[in-house]
Amino acid sequence: MQRKRSGDSPLNSRQEELAKQERALRQQMEQLENLIAQAPKIAEERLERERQERMARASAHRSPLDSADVLEDARYESGVPIERPPRPRRAQRRAARLRLLTMVVAVIFAGAIVLYLVIQLMNHL
Repeated sequence: MQRKRSGDSPLNSRQEELAKQERALRQQMEQLENLIAQAPKIAEERLERERQERMARASAHRSPLDSADVLEDARYESGVPIERPPRPRRAQRRAARLRLLTMVVAVIFAGAIVLYLVIQLMNHL
């Protein structure tokens, strides 16, 4: 009688198959762990690239003859400073209105005096 090799048994072949699957799963797990470890860096690079693209688009001067279908959305121009003066406060606006009203009244009053003097001059001629 010949003795069977111990490596040919169904139990051994099943163990080898399971060992292969385990190695494949470990390799896949290592790849996924590497991907997870690199994910924040990749996301940061993507965000930086998008920010640079937005900055380039915002700083590009367009001709009035460029297509009108390209609209720039101010919400996404986070890195571009807005160059407009601050809006005046309510008290400042009220004071400006009062000054304007005072100036209008003064001009009307001066005009009335001039008109009165012209009429007086015409009467004495």
